[in-house]
Amino acid sequence: MKQHNQSTVLNTIRLKEPISRADIAKLTKLTKPTVSTMVSELIEKNLITEEEAANSTVAGGRKPFLLRINYSAYYIIGVYAAAEVVRVVMSTMDGKIVTDYSKEMTELPSKDEFMDMIINNIHDVLKRSRIESDLILGIGFAMHGLVDPDEGVAIFSPHLHLENIPIKETLEKEFKLPVMVENDVRALAIAESWFGQGQDLSDFICLSVGLGIGSGIFIKDEIYKSPFNTGGEIGHTIIEVNGPKCECGNHGCLEAYASEAAIVKKVESELTNHQDSILSQWIKDGKNKLTLKMIFKAAKEGDLFAVSILEESARSLGLAAANMINILKPSRLILEGYIFEQGDFIVSPLKKMIEKYTFKSPHEEINVVCSTLGKTGMVLGAVTLVLHKLFKTDN
Repeated sequence: MKQHNQSTVLNTIRLKEPISRADIAKLTKLTKPTVSTMVSELIEKNLITEEEAANSTVAGGRKPFLLRINYSAYYIIGVYAAAEVVRVVMSTMDGKIVTDYSKEMTELPSKDEFMDMIINNIHDVLKRSRIESDLILGIGFAMHGLVDPDEGVAIFSPHLHLENIPIKETLEKEFKLPVMVENDVRALAIAESWFGQGQDLSDFICLSVGLGIGSGIFIKDEIYKSPFNTGGEIGHTIIEVNGPKCECGNHGCLEAYASEAAIVKKVESELTNHQDSILSQWIKDGKNKLTLKMIFKAAKEGDLFAVSILEESARSLGLAAANMINILKPSRLILEGYIFEQGDFIVSPLKKMIEKYTFKSPHEEINVVCSTLGKTGMVLGAVTLVLHKLFKTDN
């Protein structure tokens, strides 16, 4: 009960700061003595600060003291692990990154090699930041693929081809800090709810496209995981049962049609039939390897073949998004990924598919926006896992 009350007071200050003790009591329905006790303990822990109000008074002509979160008092380590990169940050409690380190993966690691890389990167950030361990609240870990957040295990990482990685157990043993693990896109959605396009919304979907495709679903102010911790795997919904093979082992997944790798693969397979494409000239004689960046550059220069491939992928994404919207009816769809940052080649056709294939009443408006956090949202999501534990009252 004490922990619950403390989190209630702390979260109320976070949402309403600057705020007085009396107003906290009114909003939380806690007694004034309880609020006073909780505030004193939080001040002692340096989690909150107080300041005299400038222009208001209470009974007796005294000015009330207003409370704020002391965001720079403690720090959080955030880790984002994908198939192509591991990123580790040290952050203050308001998501400001003070130390940032990324390491690209050039070849697939074994399970032990993967964890050694993570441990070394965290040690590197600790060394660079020079922050004492007793000022660090914990480690948040955003991992691609299927994750069991309760056990802190990466169940299956399709792009790393690894299974049952004991992330929580290994890192807690090494660093003597609490560790929280979550799927990367669900972590991204949590970050969006705190720092991005999902703020002040109780229901939204975050659609992320990169090497893979995933979604984070927010329902009634909470991330939806399903009883099996597999909710939101939109990338492995089937577009065509006899379609190309996906990294997960199935055929015809959305990810095999519209991920970054799928777009490049599609261009490669059809380019011989489009010798008039500027892309043919750019990779002639094998001097340059085809990249996603190259495809978007060609589209921006008016290459019709490049544009057509991008639009085809956008339509697949739009259809999948429309199906999710029809089922869940979110307030907003947040798009995250490099492909959404390159103009309207993907976003515009995607929105048209959503508009065409969603079933809605006349007063409904489908709000589709691009993330302002970008890939930093993944590692901020890792940070927010620890913040959520600290501030939320439903733990």
